[in-house]
Amino acid sequence: MIKYSFLTVFTLMLFLFSCTASKKVVIPDLTEVTYRDLLQLNSDWQRSIKNLSGTARITLDTQQYSGNFGADVALSGNDSLLISVTGPLGIRVGKVFVSKNRFIFYNQVMNQFYTGKKEDFEGKNFLQFPIEISNLRSLLLAQDRFEILKKDQFTIRDQMYFLTAQNGSNQYKIWFDPALKLIRRIEYLRDEELLYYKEYDEFKLVNNVYFPNVINYVRVVSAEEKQGLSVLFNELSINEYIQPNVFDINVSDNATQIDLSLENQL
Repeated sequence: MIKYSFLTVFTLMLFLFSCTASKKVVIPDLTEVTYRDLLQLNSDWQRSIKNLSGTARITLDTQQYSGNFGADVALSGNDSLLISVTGPLGIRVGKVFVSKNRFIFYNQVMNQFYTGKKEDFEGKNFLQFPIEISNLRSLLLAQDRFEILKKDQFTIRDQMYFLTAQNGSNQYKIWFDPALKLIRRIEYLRDEELLYYKEYDEFKLVNNVYFPNVINYVRVVSAEEKQGLSVLFNELSINEYIQPNVFDINVSDNATQIDLSLENQL
């Protein structure tokens, strides 16, 4: 029989304990932070993201359609955003380019190329996704921008900081991570009716910036119907240089081109 010294066994136990010990749990403390501090910190965090690029898997779950898509995402500066989506077997589905004053939407399935101003795309969804084209940027960048909010309640719920606030007929319920102080869940309501909510999870440190590796979006259609969209980033880089040609869109010569700004003038 092999015998081990007490020191060897003790050292082994310490090693095993260090490997299995759970991460330190941060308990929220209302005396250490105010709701204004949290909102300001999240605004500063969003402004700290200058460039972003990566690949993601998008899962769609609605009554009309369920499936998985691949996506390439590229953001440069405050306005240029390109999203390229592929379906099963790498089939090209569509691309969206957003600049300061212009939108381009290339539906590769229907071979239709749409151009126009931002307001021309208001109310239009991206393919079968339950989200408007104009909201894709804020979803993929985990952005939630607020005007002046009037606080209703600031407390602790679900072991997180919890804020309820309003701006006119719009109400918000926001959960903040106690360690990172970043938003983990936010609900958007109008006249007390839930419109949609977003959840941010699995934050990772990328180039000194924490960013959620998982983003969940759920739109409430009715009490019986909800439409879900989940984004899981496979690769992600933040605040690294992006070549300008990444934002080029090559359109098929026989694609039907539609200028929505002209149609809306008719």
